[in-house]
Amino acid sequence: MSSGELRKQGIRVKLQDQPFQALVALIERPGEVLTREELQKRLWPSDTTVDFDRGLNKAIARVRDALGDDADNPRFIETLPSRGYRFLTQVGPSSAVTEIRSSPASAPQVTHRSRLRWIAGGLAAALLLVIGIYRLIPSPRIDSIAVLPMENLSGNPEQEYFSDGMTDELIGEIAKIASLRVISRTSVMRYKRGARKSLQEIARELNVDAILEGTVVQSGQRVRITAQLIRASDDRHLLSDQYERDLVDILALQGEVARAIADSIRIKLTPGEQTSLTRTRRVSPEAYEAYLKGELFLHQGARGTARSIEYFKQAIQLDSLQSEAYVGLAEALCLAGIFGLRPSAETFPEARTAALKALELDPSNAGAHNALAGVKQGYDWDLAAAGAEYQRALQLNPSHLLTRVWYAEHLTRTGHFEEAIAEAGKAVELDPISSVSLNCRAMVFFRSRRYDEAIQSSRKVLDIDPTFVNALWWQGLSYAGKGDFPKAIAALTKAVSMNDGPLFRALLGHVYGRAGDRAKALGILNGLTKELRFVSPMDFAILYAGMGDADRTFQWLEKAYQSRETRIHQLPSTEFDSVRSDPRYADLMRRIGLPPQVPAQK
Repeated sequence: MSSGELRKQGIRVKLQDQPFQALVALIERPGEVLTREELQKRLWPSDTTVDFDRGLNKAIARVRDALGDDADNPRFIETLPSRGYRFLTQVGPSSAVTEIRSSPASAPQVTHRSRLRWIAGGLAAALLLVIGIYRLIPSPRIDSIAVLPMENLSGNPEQEYFSDGMTDELIGEIAKIASLRVISRTSVMRYKRGARKSLQEIARELNVDAILEGTVVQSGQRVRITAQLIRASDDRHLLSDQYERDLVDILALQGEVARAIADSIRIKLTPGEQTSLTRTRRVSPEAYEAYLKGELFLHQGARGTARSIEYFKQAIQLDSLQSEAYVGLAEALCLAGIFGLRPSAETFPEARTAALKALELDPSNAGAHNALAGVKQGYDWDLAAAGAEYQRALQLNPSHLLTRVWYAEHLTRTGHFEEAIAEAGKAVELDPISSVSLNCRAMVFFRSRRYDEAIQSSRKVLDIDPTFVNALWWQGLSYAGKGDFPKAIAALTKAVSMNDGPLFRALLGHVYGRAGDRAKALGILNGLTKELRFVSPMDFAILYAGMGDADRTFQWLEKAYQSRETRIHQLPSTEFDSVRSDPRYADLMRRIGLPPQVPAQK
């Protein structure tokens, strides 16, 4: 009890503090009923605000897992419903060996006691031999980790954004260890609610060697994280500990957890990783919470981008030295330009300023390099410089999903389609059951003109998330590429029902034009000309290209060029096949820095 250790067959199983204290309390009173109220007072200080029932159930479950006990058929801990728990076994010092008295005086001098000592000595020697052999057998390598959603034990559902944010931040912090593959947020968040799967099932689904699970409690200005790292192959606890600091030291707390994980799986950190995981800068609690809310909305895609920009700007106003808030702002502004929410000429210069500020504060920030790559590609049209920034980001953080996705898209712009498909595959490895990574693969297949594979990938996305509208984008255009216009129209009509923004309406009008239904295409065109929201020149160009009107297509493409619209790099896609033979097409490709080659259709 003094060392806080539990050993099973000589191997240490380090329980978190609260489960260990629960075990001690039960052991101290074997055979007696310990009420839930008594355990509550033992485990939590009187001023703690927490969901005690849930926390206590979790603590007892942890003890049972460590002891290999079963709640239905208990050997150690019995549950008395609505009352408490009872420890069924007597535990005491030296209880494993008892003294056996010798036989009558006529017996030989080798007494039972000396025989026991001889046996014990032999067993000890054998045990040392086994331990020596065990240490010579290499443990299975840990090359990949999934961080399950941190459980919110604050007792306040409104704090879910904080526990989710902590999950994101731990993923990002651990992903700085280049030798580890760390599963991205969207895949692990699927395990936040619903039927609980075993850790081994989750590990199989995510194809990882180990699982990190834990809890987070924010109480006033203190944050406490409990973390358990469990090897999937044998359920062995490689790490089980508790970390607590003031909220102003949250960056140091996250680095501490990441370093503990590296130590537990014997990873030797590089000097750069050591520096990156040892951050001492304090944060403004209000600014950090605004940053976490910005991240929450950023993950919602187009529908949350505007709100995320507001929160990131709020975080920067409160703490101008918070590099991650500048990164989030830069990424959100890039997405606003890509989604056509605002003109590219507005969003990308602002994104550049934010990315450069983030790099000034933290040159090793992979997200900042990724955002700067997005600006160089989407606004400067400098594909070589963008490629260098993407590669630098991946050197710093090979598990940075957004970089993998954007870099795959970048490779389609430069005509490296096989490399793009491979990069999209790496994104799926990081995010195996995610609409984001699978949609990236659908986009890459479409750009490569491998339409059947693009349709198949889109279906997988929609199986995971039927509301993921971008999957219908690539599915509809892929059907159109195959000449199956009824299915293309059906897919894009569904997309418009989910998102009636100019982009999807223009795509639907484009397909109507290619299908020969000029009246419906003109109807959509007429609606876009009356639209009060911003409409990208590319939307008009796509619509006219579908109707085969080359002059108006190039008129709008020239406007897109002059305003530096990022989506002008869609020019090599099937949307503009009707004008590909026009000399103006090759001239425009040259001016925007795209290679002239066209992928062969498959």
